Amino acid sequence: MIKTLYNIGQALEQSDKYQAYFEPWENPFPGKEENAKVILVRLENGNVQGIEIENFSRRKLGKYLFRTIRGANGTNLVPTFYFQLSGKADAEKWEKEQKNNLRKLCKKIKQSLKNYGHDFLSESEVDVLEGLLLEKSRQLNKDNSHLLTMSLNGQYFGEFEEYRKLFESEAYAKYYDKSIAKDKTCAVTYQTEEEVWGRVDTLGFTVNDNAFSRNGFSEKDSYKMLPVSPEAVKLLEGSKKIVLNEVTRRFYNLQYFILPHFVVNMKQDKMKNLLNGFIKATKDGSFETTAESIINNEKILQAIAEREELQHGVYYDILFYQQQQAQFLIKLHLNDVLPSQIKRIFEAKKQIENYYRPIVKRVYVDKKTKLPEVKAFHITFAYIKDFFSKKVKTDYIYQPYFFKVLEAVFYGSSLREQQIINAFIKQIRTDFKQQNEEGKSNIYARRTKDSFVLYQYFLHLSLFKNKIPMEEKETQPLQLTTEGFIEQHPAFFDSEYKKGVFRLGSLSAYLMGKQYKKLKSTPFIKQLNSLNIDERAITKILPKLINKLREYDTAVPDLEQRIAQALVQPHQLSKDEISYTFTLGLVMQKEFAKAYRAKKSPSSSDEEE
Repeated sequence: MIKTLYNIGQALEQSDKYQAYFEPWENPFPGKEENAKVILVRLENGNVQGIEIENFSRRKLGKYLFRTIRGANGTNLVPTFYFQLSGKADAEKWEKEQKNNLRKLCKKIKQSLKNYGHDFLSESEVDVLEGLLLEKSRQLNKDNSHLLTMSLNGQYFGEFEEYRKLFESEAYAKYYDKSIAKDKTCAVTYQTEEEVWGRVDTLGFTVNDNAFSRNGFSEKDSYKMLPVSPEAVKLLEGSKKIVLNEVTRRFYNLQYFILPHFVVNMKQDKMKNLLNGFIKATKDGSFETTAESIINNEKILQAIAEREELQHGVYYDILFYQQQQAQFLIKLHLNDVLPSQIKRIFEAKKQIENYYRPIVKRVYVDKKTKLPEVKAFHITFAYIKDFFSKKVKTDYIYQPYFFKVLEAVFYGSSLREQQIINAFIKQIRTDFKQQNEEGKSNIYARRTKDSFVLYQYFLHLSLFKNKIPMEEKETQPLQLTTEGFIEQHPAFFDSEYKKGVFRLGSLSAYLMGKQYKKLKSTPFIKQLNSLNIDERAITKILPKLINKLREYDTAVPDLEQRIAQALVQPHQLSKDEISYTFTLGLVMQKEFAKAYRAKKSPSSSDEEE
């Protein structure tokens, strides 16, 4: 990873667009400069003379001397800060909140003056400034972003050599403090340098090896400080800022980024063009596209899959992490992901989504137009996470196997089929128990169908050992009959017993459909034991089902006999696998019935869900 960052720094250091990232000060509003304003406090001989508002300029970054504050008690080297403007409309509430904002801001100004021994402004003048800022706040537009800085006798902080040197020294001191060495080899360039700094920990880690791969973690090798030349340090820090500001995206309470890793020598101009295109593709995308994407940004995956320049001589590193102040808690690091695998992921996703669209599309009736509206189901890690996480307030706690799924998809490594099924049925049971709650009557059925599509996606990517995916999905339409569905999915229905369980679930749903027509209720559902169904439960359900079918004069002797014969066959299915297979049959019967009615009456429309 550290070599990847170094190459990015080499390519983009002189770029007009990214040059500011390689300075010890920062751009507070990257990509949003047009709507940014600067609140400039004019100081003359230590006294506040007035406050002016000017347009923010990226060319003046070296004059403002802004940097992101780390930690609740951190402060800037000079008093240049984000200026927070209350958004409350009510005048009284606005006044109260804005005073609170300014109190916190002026406290940080005083901290900066005290911590760094500045004498250009006294604490008493800061108190005067607080009142002036409140008056100026009333004139500001809440739609703009604001930066507060100062001018000393007509000059910005960055026009004073002492303050620029303060930034230089503070920005890199942690790398060389107690660890400067002479005439040593730089761990990045592999060249002997006049001086190296020995505490380089860019992005919280520096090791690009298996120590950071899940299931290969070694505490001893997980965190190393490497000797790096001063020039390399500055490139690494600049690249880090580019990654965090331009490439990093959110995945709920995680953050992630995808980075190109150059595996062949490439000219700087070509690398620069590739990186510019890569960053642009990463940033492109609307809310609509992110809702459909495998992670949260389909554009970059699509670009890697389709654009030739992003495929040759380039692998990809993917990092999922949580940031706590200056620490990076690494959840998953995937290095050297092949562009061909990304292309395969993308193509398989589209193919499976399209193929199973008839059973997982959402059909609603628009409340305004009263017309049916169809929304497609998309395979996403956002949906997969629901089976492998628990929501606590606004955060998600992820099971370790969720990251195993991510790893398997991007590396093509194996998943344990039974563990996937266990996760599916656990969530489906929860939904089943809640089905009588308002608005949740169809969730368990929808979840079952969606999970089967996810199963087929994993199967299509060959992630289950000894399982061969169904071929010719594009030419052979999805069969929506019990026997056709079984025949079409031999990898899933790999035993006679499993086929019998599926048919039993389907026949149970058939009975409950008859019950509902007659009673407006489905009393047989009590026999399903909240979908906790093992072999013993199956043997109890079958005779009760047969008796009820005869009671409703809807017996199906041939199918009943076929089920009975299948259920005495040997098998190695777990309770969760039996439960999931039965539930799949239970849910799919409605799709089979819907297809049957549509065949008899082609003009019939989709039912509202």
